[in-house]
Amino acid sequence: MTVFGHIPVLLHDAVNLLITSPEGVYVDATSGLGGHTEEMAKRVSYHARLVAFEVDPDALTISSQRLNKFSNVEFIQRNFRYLKVELTRLNALPVRGILFDLGLSSLEIDNPAKGFSFTREGPLDMRMDPTLPESAAHLINTATEERLKEIIRTYGEERFAGRIARTIAETRDKVPLQSTRDLESLVRQAVHGPHQVKSLARVFQAFRIAVNRELEALEKALPDAFECLEPGGRLVVISYHSLEDRLVKSCFKDLCTDCVCPPDQPVCTCTHVQKARYIQKKALIPTEDEIRSNPRSRSARLRCIEKL
Repeated sequence: MTVFGHIPVLLHDAVNLLITSPEGVYVDATSGLGGHTEEMAKRVSYHARLVAFEVDPDALTISSQRLNKFSNVEFIQRNFRYLKVELTRLNALPVRGILFDLGLSSLEIDNPAKGFSFTREGPLDMRMDPTLPESAAHLINTATEERLKEIIRTYGEERFAGRIARTIAETRDKVPLQSTRDLESLVRQAVHGPHQVKSLARVFQAFRIAVNRELEALEKALPDAFECLEPGGRLVVISYHSLEDRLVKSCFKDLCTDCVCPPDQPVCTCTHVQKARYIQKKALIPTEDEIRSNPRSRSARLRCIEKL
């Protein structure tokens, strides 16, 4: 089922890996428009408990209405960085499976008022959670040129970061940026030729990550989520860009590795203990058919581990 043109990515692969029993507690850490959440609800019994996290109030309204036929689904309007705190408060531990789908929903991408896309003119906002104190406009208009360069280079992996930051700083010091079109025009001014569209995508990604502190939230949430699992419980993560995927890979590798001593050391002296096993060590990617029907799934990577 699609809502507002949004097609859940790797839907059946993710839920097939996640649901190991029709009973227990399951968590959708990123419910969005409720696509994965609904499929999870269909797969578990009415005795099971399903907790869904979502920070976007518009998406939460849609998904809660979509799933109101399922009496065992609870919605929490908080970022997944608070997952462990909220599950503890709800007395919902331990958990049998937790899913993270780290992509933006089509509602967020296609809504000009959100400010996520350079193809649609709107306010330079980029906040998934509208209660966050700093919009993209505020960040861009107040950060130093060096900070702008760091954000674009680190979170966008953009090779023209210095040139773009300089162009933004020189302009915003005269006239503050207010719209997505303002930012788009400055990136186009700084970068020419075949790299322009990719640079635009990377710059918008970089400021979105910075505004929402996405990697910081993920870095906290992954180990917290794993700690919430019961033995045999699974953690499934769908990522969409290399920064996310590297962080997920690193976390999973640490959890699934026994000894971390140097390979040439004859006797193990580390205290590291393996805590999980890979269910999906090599990232699962969308099929060509899925990519054709949902082009936004192209960059998706799914990984899964199971707690020992």
